[in-house]
Amino acid sequence: MGTEGSATIDTGSLSKRGTEKIVEKILSDARSEAQDIRTYAETQVQDILNTAMKEANTQRDAMLKKGRQEAETEKSRILSQARLDMRKKILGAKEQQIQKVIEETKRTLSDAKKVPQFDKVMERLTIESCVALNGGDLKVSTDKEGMQSIAGSKEQIEQKIQEDTGRETTLTISDDGVRGVVVESPSGVVVDNALLTRLERRKREIRKELASILF
Repeated sequence: MGTEGSATIDTGSLSKRGTEKIVEKILSDARSEAQDIRTYAETQVQDILNTAMKEANTQRDAMLKKGRQEAETEKSRILSQARLDMRKKILGAKEQQIQKVIEETKRTLSDAKKVPQFDKVMERLTIESCVALNGGDLKVSTDKEGMQSIAGSKEQIEQKIQEDTGRETTLTISDDGVRGVVVESPSGVVVDNALLTRLERRKREIRKELASILF
């Protein structure tokens, strides 16, 4: 029993307050820890999102770069093909023009009246062919117009061949439907100076000349 006037200590109250403080401390620590965890989690999530965004941007940039490169490659391919196609068309058009001129030339050569200085052409071809065979007794195949042309200057032609070869020359002229001349020696050696044959022999050279004139 206590002395009168002295303070009475309520141990029950002290115990209750202590327990409450401990509980509050635990709760406070728990709230603080939870906040720290939440903050850390949010930071981690943000870091993950930032990393993912960077990776996505990097992938997007890489895809855009790849797309641009593929687009440029396709553009170059299309332009190259277009240039090639255009070049083919131009070459085709040029070839048509050249072939047209050659065909017109063939038609001209088939008509003696259209061949410029036909008599001189026939004389030169005959002399050239016969000199190549070193003169002598030679057969000259030509056509009707050719026979008429050569016959008009046959003696002069034979004389010129003899002067160039030093050999007496006699020409036998026949109408074999040849525009120009084809000359044959007694041994069977032939010099073909038909106009169309000469045209074919010089076709590559003629094409170059026509190309420079036309284009």
